[in-house]
Amino acid sequence: MKAKNIKYLLVATLLFIVAPGCKKFLNVEPIDALSGNNFWQTRNDVEGFTNGIYSRLRDKIGFSVIMPALDVRGNFVKVVGTIDNNGNNVFNNLIANNLKPAITGSTTYDGRLRAIMDWKAWYDIIAASNILYYEVDNVPSSALSDADRKRYKAEAVFTRNLSYMFICKLFGDAIYYTEPYNSKALPRTPQVEVMKKCIADMNAAKNDLPEAYTDASLIGLRPTKASAVALLMHLNMWAAAWDTGDKTGYYKSVLTLGEEMANYKNYSLLPITVENTQRIFKGRSSENLFGVLQDYNYGETFSTFSNYSYFFSHFPIRGGITKTTSFMAYDKDYINKLFPAGTPDARVSVWFENYNADNNTFQFKKYINVYATGSGASLSINSDDSAVIFRLPDVLLLAAEAAAELADDATARTYANQVRAAAAAPAFTTSGEELKNDIYKERCRELIGEGQFFFDLVRTKRAVNTEYSKAVISVGNFNNGAWTWPLIISSTERSANPYLVGNNFWN
Repeated sequence: MKAKNIKYLLVATLLFIVAPGCKKFLNVEPIDALSGNNFWQTRNDVEGFTNGIYSRLRDKIGFSVIMPALDVRGNFVKVVGTIDNNGNNVFNNLIANNLKPAITGSTTYDGRLRAIMDWKAWYDIIAASNILYYEVDNVPSSALSDADRKRYKAEAVFTRNLSYMFICKLFGDAIYYTEPYNSKALPRTPQVEVMKKCIADMNAAKNDLPEAYTDASLIGLRPTKASAVALLMHLNMWAAAWDTGDKTGYYKSVLTLGEEMANYKNYSLLPITVENTQRIFKGRSSENLFGVLQDYNYGETFSTFSNYSYFFSHFPIRGGITKTTSFMAYDKDYINKLFPAGTPDARVSVWFENYNADNNTFQFKKYINVYATGSGASLSINSDDSAVIFRLPDVLLLAAEAAAELADDATARTYANQVRAAAAAPAFTTSGEELKNDIYKERCRELIGEGQFFFDLVRTKRAVNTEYSKAVISVGNFNNGAWTWPLIISSTERSANPYLVGNNFWN
């Protein structure tokens, strides 16, 4: 894939070069040699440019520590080994919800956390998506069918709204625009308004996505109608968390989307087994709604630290033969509450070894697709799992949560118990607030290590409750933005956009 699309990656890169001396925030200047009559002439041009967008997403997810960090921040975990480059201090601060040292810190892991605090990569995806949406209409009809034209435009809508979702979940208010080659300096738009725009945008384009792909290599890695449903459910639930008005409409929309998801017969839950775990996190199973491919056999590999297993696993799942312990582990009291002794749950035996050891013998076995490099004493085991952004249990539990918020406990239990059944765990029989808490904990169980923990903690406002976070945020600090990530703004960006401001709490 890398070699095949390098031409189009270069094209996409050049399309983002800002003209010399131009100081326009989020501005993209077209390059004459790559526009007009010289580009956007064939289906290959469109497909190559589209692949460039997914490559940008891959770089953001697969070459950063963002996914592990989202599960570590504020969680009931601890550093139990020596990471490297002062990583122990950095991750202890992350667990404690203390991000300020990383803003100016000089260690390798300070830099990796700072990469999360820069939203430029997300806006690169948005800008490219806007260009794709606009330019695909200029491709001659002889080169591109109407159905393909609509599909590519719908993919552009999906990738830009996925990016806005991440921006709002990370930083709150976002600079929102959909124009191609934007040259306007814009202020940040309140995140609820951004979510509403994204919901309308995605709803309008959803039905132009395919229900399934006949090409097996695209399954789970390019968006379908079900991918759009998953994104819309997340957008609605995030909007509901912050809208101070009536939230009923958002929850009803999520339930309608849940009903729609049930109509897509290509998707189904897989019972929790070792074999199915490998299939799910390879990225192309019946549970996978959207993700980013990693496959060593095709030269598609991520950075070692982008996967949760780098921190929570050891040989023979991760590392060299001398790495016999893990860097991090879950606190015993927390993991025992999550997976109580005596309660059947296949996830305990399949996804963990020494799950409540509370020390460096803890082993996380959810990510077990691997590839090896070297041999003998130099043998090293690396993760070969894809990055799963949306999968079926996630959206079923969002539907359960929405039903519980509407006091429809029977429907909530029906959705949640599908996930419980796949884990061979007893069905929920609770109701009311107890059921809401059960559904939240089920998300913690099922999605452990998948980058959902901190977003859920914030979205449900449980970040202010010591029962749910190791580093509780006071109500005052939460309302002032302590849940966000610091937004690092360069001097060039400040000069280019006088409307641009950071996040108050971290300022």
